[in-house]
Amino acid sequence: MAETLVFWLLFLSFVGAFAAQVSRRIQLIAAAPDTFTLGDVPFRIKRFVVDVLLQRRTIRERPVTGLMHAFVFWGFAAFGGYTAVEFLRGLGIADLTTTGWFHAYRITLLPFATAVFVGIVYLLVRRAIVRPVALGATVSLESVVIGLFIATLMVTFVLTFRLEEGTTVGKVNWWVHMLVILAFLALIPASKHFHLVLSPITVFLKSPELGNLPNLDFEGEQVGLETVKDLDRKMVLDAFTCVECGRCQVNCPAWGAGKALNPKTIILQSQDALLAGERERRLGDVYTEQVLWQCTTCGACENQCPVGIEHLPILIGARRGLVSNGDAPEYLGAMYNNLERRSNIWGLGYDQRSKFVQAAGLETFDPARHEVLVWLGCAGSFDADFQKSLRSLFEILRRRGISFGVLAKERCTGDPAKRTGNEYMYQELANGNIEDLKAAGAKRILTSCPHCVKTIGNDYRKFGYDVEIVHSSVYVEALTREIGTAHASDAVTFHDPCYLGRYAGTVDEPRALLARFGGDIKEPVRNRDNPYCCGAGGGLLFATKEEEPGSRISDVRFEQLRATGANTVVTACPFCSIMLKGAQASAGADTQFVDLMTYVNGKLQRM
Repeated sequence: MAETLVFWLLFLSFVGAFAAQVSRRIQLIAAAPDTFTLGDVPFRIKRFVVDVLLQRRTIRERPVTGLMHAFVFWGFAAFGGYTAVEFLRGLGIADLTTTGWFHAYRITLLPFATAVFVGIVYLLVRRAIVRPVALGATVSLESVVIGLFIATLMVTFVLTFRLEEGTTVGKVNWWVHMLVILAFLALIPASKHFHLVLSPITVFLKSPELGNLPNLDFEGEQVGLETVKDLDRKMVLDAFTCVECGRCQVNCPAWGAGKALNPKTIILQSQDALLAGERERRLGDVYTEQVLWQCTTCGACENQCPVGIEHLPILIGARRGLVSNGDAPEYLGAMYNNLERRSNIWGLGYDQRSKFVQAAGLETFDPARHEVLVWLGCAGSFDADFQKSLRSLFEILRRRGISFGVLAKERCTGDPAKRTGNEYMYQELANGNIEDLKAAGAKRILTSCPHCVKTIGNDYRKFGYDVEIVHSSVYVEALTREIGTAHASDAVTFHDPCYLGRYAGTVDEPRALLARFGGDIKEPVRNRDNPYCCGAGGGLLFATKEEEPGSRISDVRFEQLRATGANTVVTACPFCSIMLKGAQASAGADTQFVDLMTYVNGKLQRM
């Protein structure tokens, strides 16, 4: 009875400490603006199974480390029933330890205990001795203590098979096991291990759309995120879920190029400000404005996070707050002025687009005569270099008997305005385009710009406009599928655009085209759905070198492509082409750049 009473007192004390800390965090979440959404439940359930239960995202990038973490997770899940039974006995509520099913259950836990012990020892060595850069410069005492706690739990469990239960040594072993669990319970809310509780929730609540940015309601006087109190409930939940693994950090191209932006730090700074009660503090001061403008919106951080944290809504939401107060960088001011005056990022007159349309023999789209509407975009309408690629696309379409047309007039989709926080300008452009597209009767849109695919295909849905839009690589790959694969004769490397590979998941079609027409593909160090950004996104296309501390992201990516040994770099995005050719010029290299459509068309002409 005395032991039971002591255990009750300890149980209530530690559970009380856990509850008090959790209550504080629940209050902060409840006080935030309510933005939880539960659309596309089947997708969310599937992602929950593969990312939480099967630990796919944890294992995929770092297979060994991820598997060790999965061992610990699966072990904890397996030990849930054992822990519950031991607590019921310790509290004097019920003793189920003498039942036959419990003895069988204990035996099945032995391989899990072994796996957890191996996993946690590996993770302890990695965190305390190996120290990868993603984990930070100093050893986390908290992480070491909790790691030792977990190892102790496995050792004391295994010892129950060797020690007699009624002996003094057996009782000491039981008390050590249970006290470690209670201490662990009290520690986790204030540590990164709180993700054990929250990550299943954040993964389920994470938007099915990468970089999801709900429209601002200007009638409701929404202006973006200005202060800590503007962080919505999912953002606050994310702040308390961060496991500090550093995957977002090491995959961030800005951080990789030596800039101040660190996505992990952004989340941890949010957490610190929330717990400090700094609700009125400006987000531009929490993160610093310099850091907020270094993001390319490539989505690598969000896409790599194993616990469902969404970084882009915070970064771009804070940009919205800055822009609403007139605090955008000077180079963006010029771009905004171009969009406002001429509806394109270059500030050029429509007569130049008209000249290209006429010279390329393009017809105005008519749904009765044309199968697809080709969206030119800002680059296609005005950039002479990218227009060569579009001419190749037009030749391919005509050769394959596809009828197509273009709009008489186009505006920018608004992507540069949206990603840099100028939501009002974005909505003006988007609404105008939607009216024009509806009036034209477009049912299927074809474009060579991945940013236009994302904006028209995803962002415009938030205005109720849903249309099929496909990237030229996908469309042309289907058109040429009956052509046999040529002998691989050209050593090429393909740069996956972030908005094509990561956002749209289009990674196989460009490679199928290259292989079909003789490309011997040499993959760069970052590729497919986790490419290294060219540095154009998020408005950085318009920044000069002097406005970008550290190395230019495009320079880093160019060297990665160059390291493949291929002398030909194939691109599939006009802005990637601009940035990488600039990096090539800076390096004085003789690397050849060619757009995918130009490459394919050149091969077709020789067939």
